[in-house]
Amino acid sequence: MNFYESAAISFSNLRTNKIRSFLTMLGIIIGVMSIVLLISIISGTQSKIETEINSMGSNVLQLVPGNSEEMHGPPGGGFTVNKFKLSLVDMLEAKSSYAIKACPVFITAGATVKYKRKTRNTTVIAGTSPSFPYIRNWNIVEGVFIKDEDVRASRKVCVVGDTIVRDLYGGSNPIGKDIFVNGKKLLITGITEKKGKTFGQDQDDLIALPITTAQEIMGSSTINQIIIKVPDPKNTVKAMNEIRRQVLTQMDKEDFSLNSQSELLKTFGSFAAILNVVMGCVAGISLFVGGIGIMNIMLVTVKERTREIGIRKAVGAKSIDILLQFITEAVFLAVTGGIIGILLAVGIISAANPLQKVFLDSVVVPLKANPTSIILAFVFSSVVGIFFGTYPAVKAARTDPIIALRYE
Repeated sequence: MNFYESAAISFSNLRTNKIRSFLTMLGIIIGVMSIVLLISIISGTQSKIETEINSMGSNVLQLVPGNSEEMHGPPGGGFTVNKFKLSLVDMLEAKSSYAIKACPVFITAGATVKYKRKTRNTTVIAGTSPSFPYIRNWNIVEGVFIKDEDVRASRKVCVVGDTIVRDLYGGSNPIGKDIFVNGKKLLITGITEKKGKTFGQDQDDLIALPITTAQEIMGSSTINQIIIKVPDPKNTVKAMNEIRRQVLTQMDKEDFSLNSQSELLKTFGSFAAILNVVMGCVAGISLFVGGIGIMNIMLVTVKERTREIGIRKAVGAKSIDILLQFITEAVFLAVTGGIIGILLAVGIISAANPLQKVFLDSVVVPLKANPTSIILAFVFSSVVGIFFGTYPAVKAARTDPIIALRYE
């Protein structure tokens, strides 16, 4: 009996028990679908984060209070004393050998903003300096950004994001109009370019004002972080070493952390790799369970068809023919389940991005079917079918035809 005859008989037997065949495949379907979806989600998340980090440039550094290594926790933790002052920014720029540009940032969230009778809570109130657009690649589409004299004189001016323009000013040009932040009146001088949402946070729900004004409004003399841009990316590492030496002249090593975008990318890359392994193991367990289901059903099938096996052997069928038939059935179940799982995963991925735009106004995690994950899932499902179908097939092939013919 050739392969085609064996496949035809196997397909006929599986079609006879449609519901049982489908339930047997269900574990494989779920496992394969999980592999494709999880890898797609992890890859999409990694791509999104890398894009956001790279948008600032590999030559952008972040100086933040607290040392994660010394304090055994994230920078800026509850036991960290913030020693950052505006004078630190001036010192770093003045003593730099690499013409760095440094920008202080004082961020607070949830402030109440008001225009006439309209009131809302804004995601981000950012006190900063004129170098902010240059360092963050965040341009002004209309009007002007904060000026040096605004910072020196603590002027009550600000620039706003597109969300503020739409919600408080109905989309009309707000430049030259007033806005109240925590009861303090500010004059709008510019509008920032649209950035959209990043992981659900609206980047355009922003008010940027002179850092001295922000400190006055919030009653603080410190700053949350300093972002630094090294004009020549080749000098980034050298500039980092110099900045550390300069900062250590004013504070201890446990008082600050200096991070680069490339370091953030490496850290997240390592985390994503671990997550891929963990998620792969979870999906693999699902496939393993599905394989056990295939083996159990095939053992039941062998027992049910013992008399059929005896008759076929009695009329000349060889053990290899019986072995091939039952392995073919197991592989068919696994491969069919794998194909269905892949198609379902691709369908979900195809629908996910448009649905994110509808319900979340933007694509939070860009999903794309990964060819490698599809091939891996398909091969894995085939191997599962062969592995878990071998024992029932061998048992069927070794059945004594005389005993089988007597089986009721």
